[in-house]
Amino acid sequence: MAAAWAFCLAASVSAQSELYPQHFNLEEVVLLDGPMKTMLNTNNKLLLEYDADRLMTPFIRQAGLSSDPKSKYFEWEKAHPSFGNWGQPDWSLEGHVGGHYVSALALAYAATHDAAMQKQLKERLDYCLRIMKDCQDAYKADKTGMKGFIGGQPINQIWTGLYAKDLTEFRKYGGWVPFYCQHKVLAGLRDAYIYAGSGLAKQLFRHLADWSVDVVSNLSDEEMQHVLGWEHGGMNETLADAYTIFKDKKYLEGAKKYSHRQMIDGMKTFNPTFLDGKHANTQVPKYIGFERAWQEDKSLADYRNAVINFWDDVANNRTVCIGGNSISEHFQNHNNGKLYINNMEGPESCNSNNMLKLSENLFDDTHDAKYADFYEATMWNHIMSTQDPETGGYVYFTSLRPLSYRIYSQVNQGMWCCVGTGMENHSKYGHFIYTHSADNDTLYVNLFTASELKSKKFGIRQETRFPYAQSSKLTITKGGKFTLAIRKPSWASADGKASYTYETKQWKAGDVVNVDLPMSFRYEECPDYKDYIAFKYGPILMAARNETEATLPNEYGGEGRMDHSPGARSSALPLSSAPLLIGNRSEVLNAINPVFPERLQYSITTDKGKLPLVPFYSIQHSRYSCYFFQGTPDDYANSDMGKRDAEEQALQARTIDYVATGEQQSEAGHQAKYSVGSTAGQYRGETYRDGKNGEYIQYVIENPQELTQDITLMVRFISSDRGRRADIFIDGEKVGDVSVQGRMQGADENGFFNLEFPLTDKILKDANGNVKKQLTFKIQADPATMIPGLYFVRLLKK
Repeated sequence: MAAAWAFCLAASVSAQSELYPQHFNLEEVVLLDGPMKTMLNTNNKLLLEYDADRLMTPFIRQAGLSSDPKSKYFEWEKAHPSFGNWGQPDWSLEGHVGGHYVSALALAYAATHDAAMQKQLKERLDYCLRIMKDCQDAYKADKTGMKGFIGGQPINQIWTGLYAKDLTEFRKYGGWVPFYCQHKVLAGLRDAYIYAGSGLAKQLFRHLADWSVDVVSNLSDEEMQHVLGWEHGGMNETLADAYTIFKDKKYLEGAKKYSHRQMIDGMKTFNPTFLDGKHANTQVPKYIGFERAWQEDKSLADYRNAVINFWDDVANNRTVCIGGNSISEHFQNHNNGKLYINNMEGPESCNSNNMLKLSENLFDDTHDAKYADFYEATMWNHIMSTQDPETGGYVYFTSLRPLSYRIYSQVNQGMWCCVGTGMENHSKYGHFIYTHSADNDTLYVNLFTASELKSKKFGIRQETRFPYAQSSKLTITKGGKFTLAIRKPSWASADGKASYTYETKQWKAGDVVNVDLPMSFRYEECPDYKDYIAFKYGPILMAARNETEATLPNEYGGEGRMDHSPGARSSALPLSSAPLLIGNRSEVLNAINPVFPERLQYSITTDKGKLPLVPFYSIQHSRYSCYFFQGTPDDYANSDMGKRDAEEQALQARTIDYVATGEQQSEAGHQAKYSVGSTAGQYRGETYRDGKNGEYIQYVIENPQELTQDITLMVRFISSDRGRRADIFIDGEKVGDVSVQGRMQGADENGFFNLEFPLTDKILKDANGNVKKQLTFKIQADPATMIPGLYFVRLLKK
């Protein structure tokens, strides 16, 4: 048994270097006592609390094993029902968290140095892999495009359709993002081989990579690009990885086939508006894949240029104080910065997970310190803030609106995408602390984290209380001649630029290098909305811990479709009730005073009095403010903050249900259906959905309290859609129409206007007089015009 255990570890060491040749293996980096080690241990325990049987159920069901009386899995689904959240009959992403779970177990196994915990993680991983093998084996003799398949969505017909060059079923279920889910399964098997050294996982990964190439082999380039218009994760990345591992060029060609030309062409020359309105985390994995393809084929210059420009735009123009990006999962245009503050659905955790992957790849290719600076800030301020220290639960949206709080996942509930990436995040803290050059002659110290590196060539121990201390002690534990490169962060540099300091010598065991890390306070303006500022101490975001209720409403998400959403689970407090900083900006840092600086505990003086100012990642189970309104008394007097708050609160108080049209999660949660020609986009800072002449858009809206008194339907349009006409229906009954005739009555400064229609008992009740809990909204365009852009749908009470 001991020999077998040693073999697994040795295989893991070899496998990791195949894909990450400039990184040390996770098991070679030991986290010492500190917040990251605590988070790793908390996550390990949580992973073992997840019901692996239920996570495997979608794979077993789709392989036909649960319904086969001859199978050992017969009636498995009855005994171990698949998780319902994000796995509903009308919208199923089943299998995506199962793939993440396999990745997470492998990463945790490699990162953990507790032998007993390692053993449990490996046993759980091997158990899942054996089940996945049985599922893949069920397709061994298939000739319809399913050979090699492992997947969990109840839509096998789309795969056989694609293989037969028929996109009908894919178009029908494209909103279920099938290739996004398949990417998670591919990545899980890859990681089980790379990090845990599983030969079985390597075999399963290759067969699933074969399937990924084969299933689209009959599609033309035009048809393939249509398929790639739907979110597909990093399919190109995993196929490039397959090429690296197996050296078969069909995988590299597959990576190119899965590369979305629109996103390459749009950013191969820097374009600061190209990403506006696009679903953010749909895009980041594509660029990871573009970079991986370029690493394997240097002739792909357009891929490479697009990646560099994409990263520069996101990191420099679209990244907020926590290091994340996007609002309600979408990149915003640059005249719409107010949404960062007004909207409750702030940066998505998945985005930051993927931006860190992309930053690692770019650093490996360039050794440019700016990528390490970005990595550090995003890790401390976003990734590390998304774990509930009590339960280990994960966070989807981190709201930037002042006086917000986090909503956490619960184990075996809410299979959100950010649960999947959250499972992985806290095992990766050792992945980028140290790296080395391609020739293995330079050791890079990228992050200041208490840790010890024990590799074949290099040995170094880093002792630090960073960020609670402004220094780090590096002790060489393995001598030899090499170059030691230590990052000099932008926040510690006189010129504000990140760089590395290099020293080449014959190092001896016991040599010590003391690194000074002088930190001071500064403020950063909110992107595209300079009225609001945030405070940084070195790389650390310092936020206010606000007064908080004894019990925060809906702090834990459950099985509800939108339980991950602060906008759906809690109500925004007025911005005018948040702490404000009134005065001259040049003097704003004077409002900060030390309390226990060695613990990074400060106070900030606001119009609401003194408030604790502490590291944002440490604020849990509390309301907080990352951004503060800052202006002179005249600035505040001239703002529309109070009026806007009152209007927003009044509308929110009336809202029974709300559809954010054009936004993926909200539409999925309201069972969206629409004609083939329907498109979603963003205009003047708001998202919309429209359609071609005579087409329709449909949503199911909820009336859970069965209200009937003074119920109305409100829909939002814009005056610039002049000449468009449409009828509006509820459950087939016409309730009104819209005809856009230039600037409409009641339109705001941007041309947006709302129409409100009363709903009668005839509409709200069924034939038996019972109040309906669900109503089907439909807007149908006039045959001669497009559907007016639909900016939201609300069901309202008086």
